[in-house]
Amino acid sequence: MRFDAHQHFWNIERLHYPILSPEAFGELYRSIEPPDLEPLLREADISGTVVVQAKDGLDETEYLLELTDRYPWIAGVVGWVDLASPEQAASQLTAFGRHPKFKGVRHLVMVEPDDDWLVRPDVLKGLSALAASGFSFDAGVEFPKHLRHVETIARSVPDLRIVIDHLGRPPVGTPDMAAWEAELARAAAFPNVYCKLSGLSVAQPIAPAVVAALRLFGARRLMLGSDWPISNAGLPYEEALDTLVRSAGELSQPELDALLGGTTKEFYRL
Repeated sequence: MRFDAHQHFWNIERLHYPILSPEAFGELYRSIEPPDLEPLLREADISGTVVVQAKDGLDETEYLLELTDRYPWIAGVVGWVDLASPEQAASQLTAFGRHPKFKGVRHLVMVEPDDDWLVRPDVLKGLSALAASGFSFDAGVEFPKHLRHVETIARSVPDLRIVIDHLGRPPVGTPDMAAWEAELARAAAFPNVYCKLSGLSVAQPIAPAVVAALRLFGARRLMLGSDWPISNAGLPYEEALDTLVRSAGELSQPELDALLGGTTKEFYRL
């Protein structure tokens, strides 16, 4: 089975998304929901997807879980809880955990004014509550701001399953690639850390970043995500995914099976 490990929906009539604006998103500034993606999944032979939060709020997580009740091919939801308030986070995780499609949590770290938000004592306690709940953490970290913190989290909360979204935003085509790879390597040294091949513009020279991630994590800790509808660089859905896969170079069949769905299924317990 093939899975898309990272995609989004939003309903701007129902919810307010601080990161969305007409200026930044152009034609994507509209409600985008499962009927928009469903025919593309059929064409690409994708069995299911993991939909990831696009705002920090309980209301969006509730909305995404409602969608899974209507569209069975949504295999999992990565939602939001208040990690900075550990007791509230534990209560929220208990409530959301009653839904079988709730799989993990993400926080929009990139909009936090404090680059060290992830390693604050209160947030680390919240991540410990997340680990105790059995759910995973999507680390939406960016280089050079907070990719370095994944190592600290993995060491501090060793029972937490962590996946780095979008390869930590590698600075492709710049001299900073060596520093990015060094930070990614330190995170990869922890077996509870995985990585997503997602959120990369296929219009850029991404192959060195993808090859580095494959070398550091191996295919069994690397998963493919479209970041649809954001990061397709104008390419059709299936073509954008295929381009990402080709950038990894020649893969064995077991490696390809892991990248295209096996790792996603195992990590999110689909």
